[in-house]
Amino acid sequence: MKEQLKISIITINYNNKNGLKRTIESVVSQTYPFIEYIVIDGNSIDGSKEVIEKYKDRISYWVSEPDSGIYNAMNKGVEKATGDYFLFLNSGDSLHSCDSISDCIDYLIDGEDLIMGQVLIQPSGIIGWNDLKFPITMYDFYVYGPVPHQACFIKSSLFENIRYDENLKIVSDWKFFMQAIIFNECTYKIIKYIVSDFEEGGISSNKYSCDLERELVLKQLLPKNILVDYIHFSRGKNFIEESDYDSFFYELKKYNYKCCKIVYSFSVVLVKLLSVFKKSLRFSLKYPNKLF
Repeated sequence: MKEQLKISIITINYNNKNGLKRTIESVVSQTYPFIEYIVIDGNSIDGSKEVIEKYKDRISYWVSEPDSGIYNAMNKGVEKATGDYFLFLNSGDSLHSCDSISDCIDYLIDGEDLIMGQVLIQPSGIIGWNDLKFPITMYDFYVYGPVPHQACFIKSSLFENIRYDENLKIVSDWKFFMQAIIFNECTYKIIKYIVSDFEEGGISSNKYSCDLERELVLKQLLPKNILVDYIHFSRGKNFIEESDYDSFFYELKKYNYKCCKIVYSFSVVLVKLLSVFKKSLRFSLKYPNKLF
């Protein structure tokens, strides 16, 4: 039965010729025979198309055309994929070994909606998502991204009701997994197996931009009172969005994160010095630690 499972691996790329070559080579060297490989290129001009042409006999479908962003390209891949499970391996990332897919098939035959493995982060050599535990709750989505996208096998049926939000630039995969796990209560399994190697330094490494998009998503998906809990989780239980102090730093942070950190740190030091003489100062009590 397991030999009949088809795995669709989807790679998106834009002007990352060297990373694309590394990704493709890791896929075409797999020992598992039932792989459908799809490459979606955003009309690259750096030689990426020539790399694809070189391996086109090992690629099930590929296209090189303009797109509107990462998640538009990923949705294009979803449209073309016909496998039982999808795995998104963007250019620059690679499967950890030639047996990565073969070794995971036994975990897939039970039919859970998501099978989440581990990622080896390069060049640091750290195993990412090593502390991922069952069950995954809304709190996990509050504090970090609990699902390793490039090591997660996604059952194709999940895409019948959910697609990647193309209005987002960075966290649409985070939104997708939140919708699937929290709101749709999909089934999932966590495995202690390194599926892929992840190249650091992509757009998702910009923490401030990620936070802004996550706040937008949470405002869209959560009732107001639950959203207030998110604010308390992420900014401290005393955070009040309407207060003068909170609003000032919250708004300043949106426009200039570094400046806000400097102003905030200076304010905390100043107020703590003043609080030696007046310990009841509200600001000192509200912000005993760093906000960032």
